Amino acid sequence: MKLGERMSPGDLVRVIHEDDQQFADRATSYVWHEFMGKFGIIVSMAKRLHIPAARVLVKEEVVEFDLDELEKLNETR
Repeated sequence: MKLGERMSPGDLVRVIHEDDQQFADRATSYVWHEFMGKFGIIVSMAKRLHIPAARVLVKEEVVEFDLDELEKLNETR
């Protein structure tokens, strides 16, 4: 799946890693290091200061990420 692709609750995502070659050309954003490279499921959509975001269940916690910090792996139907 591509960066910035439309996401919705139930989608399987991966928190991007700052060393990921696929995203090396984009501006680096701050992602919590403990979640980098981890997989999770979107539980709801959100907005942070008018920026689209998602609440993701990852490592037994629900955490908010901007959509550009997530890579969509699988989608719900």
